[in-house]
Amino acid sequence: MSTHRVARVAREGHEGKPRVRSARRYVAARPGSVSTPVISPVPSRMTAQPTTIAAVTASPRNSAPHSRPNKGIRKVTVMAREAPRARRAPPVATAVPIAEPDAGTLTALARGGGRELSAEAAAELRAARGRKDPVARAHALEDFTARYPHHPAADDALLEASDAYAGAERGEAGCTLARRIADDYPAGDVAPDALWRLAGCASRAGTAEAERRLLTRLVTEFPTSAAARRAGERLAVITGRAAVASPAADPSRSGP
Repeated sequence: MSTHRVARVAREGHEGKPRVRSARRYVAARPGSVSTPVISPVPSRMTAQPTTIAAVTASPRNSAPHSRPNKGIRKVTVMAREAPRARRAPPVATAVPIAEPDAGTLTALARGGGRELSAEAAAELRAARGRKDPVARAHALEDFTARYPHHPAADDALLEASDAYAGAERGEAGCTLARRIADDYPAGDVAPDALWRLAGCASRAGTAEAERRLLTRLVTEFPTSAAARRAGERLAVITGRAAVASPAADPSRSGP
C-alpha cells in the first residue's frame, strides 16, 4: 500500500471498519521485504517500565486495498534496564577519643617562654655537674638528659655521666650510657668519644670482633677526630699491621 493510499484510508475509513486515527504508526512495505519495527518513544530517563515495539510484517493481505490496517502487526514488550544508582560513600569516623593531657606536657607549658626554660636548664645542668659524689652526679646528669633530650648539651651530659660511673667502678653502667650516645646522638660532637669507650668495653669483655668493628666505624665516620687517631693505633695492634690511616689523610679520597 502506498503512502497516499494509507493517508486516504485514514481519512475516509471503510464500511463496518474502525477508523484509523493516525497513519504514522504504519510503514508501507512491499511483499517479500523484511519486517520493519516501529518503536514507541522512550522516556528521557531509563526506567524499569516496559517499552512496546510494533513490528509490521509485509504480506499480500496487508497490501490489499480493503484489508484491516492493523493486521500483520505484532507487539513485543521489552523491559528496559534500570539505570545504575550512585553508591553512597562509606561513613567517615569523626569521633576523637578523649585522653588526659600528659603531666610532663603540662609542666613544660607551665614553665613559660623559651628564655625561662633555657635559663632553668642551664641552672639544672650546673647543679648536676657540681655534685661531689660520682654516682649522684651521674644520676643528676641522666635526669637532665631525660628532662631536656633536645638540649645542645644532652649528649655531653650523658658522656660525663658515663665517666662518673667509670670512676665509681661501675663500668657496666658507663658502657650502657656510651651505647646510648652512639644510638641516640650519632651526629653529636661527643659521638667519637662514645665509640672509643664502647670499643674499650668490647675489649674488656673479650669480644675482639666487636672491638674491631667499633674502631673501624670510628676511623671511617670521624676521621679527623682525636679518637679516630687512637682507634687507628689500636687497630694496628690488634690486626698486626701498620697503623690504619684515616681517610682524611689519603689525598686520593675527598671524604669519608
